[in-house]
Amino acid sequence: MTRYRSKGQSLVESALVLGSFMALLLGMTGVSEMLFVRQILTDRAHVAARWGALNAYDPQAIRNMVLFGTVTPTSDASPLLGLSPGSILIDNPDCPGPNCRVSVGIPGHGIRSIESVEASIWRDGPSTP
Repeated sequence: MTRYRSKGQSLVESALVLGSFMALLLGMTGVSEMLFVRQILTDRAHVAARWGALNAYDPQAIRNMVLFGTVTPTSDASPLLGLSPGSILIDNPDCPGPNCRVSVGIPGHGIRSIESVEASIWRDGPSTP
């Protein structure tokens, strides 16, 4: 009689283990994707702030660096991860002066990057390659 009662036991145990494993796997994938997106946005903000610190201050060019990865995007370029120009904050406090810096932020994702501006940019103007 005990044999009859345990026929479906392994099927139920397998379903529970498989369900738990799949939930864990999907959770890890979701967290990994979130970290990947945050790292990409952080890198773009840092690169844009650095570009703004080394070149003449141009908020639109800095914004394009975050959105498209280039200062002059092509007409068919799409913004990174669906960002909008309004979701990027660009500022240059204490400029011109010795404490000048460029700040690039993406508040919706909790990202902010600040770079000190090269003194020669404000003294001599931008260099042309």
